[in-house]
Amino acid sequence: MKKLLVIPLIVLLLCGCSRQTMLETVNDEQAEQVVAAVQRIQLHLPPEMSAPALQSQENGTLYLCDDYSVTVQTLASGDLAKSIHTATGLDKEDLQIQTTRQGDVKRYQFMWTVGGEQGIEVGRTCILDDGVYHYVLTALAEEGKAGQVQQTWREIFASFCLATEREPVSTGS
Repeated sequence: MKKLLVIPLIVLLLCGCSRQTMLETVNDEQAEQVVAAVQRIQLHLPPEMSAPALQSQENGTLYLCDDYSVTVQTLASGDLAKSIHTATGLDKEDLQIQTTRQGDVKRYQFMWTVGGEQGIEVGRTCILDDGVYHYVLTALAEEGKAGQVQQTWREIFASFCLATEREPVSTGS
């Protein structure tokens, strides 16, 4: 009699434990990830900035002038707050950002100030977002010299765009 009770209990336990199992297929071929190519940046710099002072994949390109510096970076898209913090050291919420469109690309622009080694510094940043990358242009000058370079900055930032295949790439050199 005990054997007859044990068999239904085992069957009940096994039925209660069954669940649908998802199987994963394994293939010897690795799936290639398709990563969009970084687009070329078009930027007209003044002649005194034609050669970069510093260039690296992680930090971008730094151009120096007597009164200001310009940095161009390419960062992964998706987290605008992270890109802003990388470029300026500031939080997105602390800035007044102007958002526009430039064809299929979103354009974010803002100005900011920060305490630096020589006192207060004025910065201007523009970020172009193509959905895959953030192309970041930042200019920085000491507070006392910022007014003198505004016209030059306007020209630099007005020329900042993603180059199409028909347009020549120019860095002002």
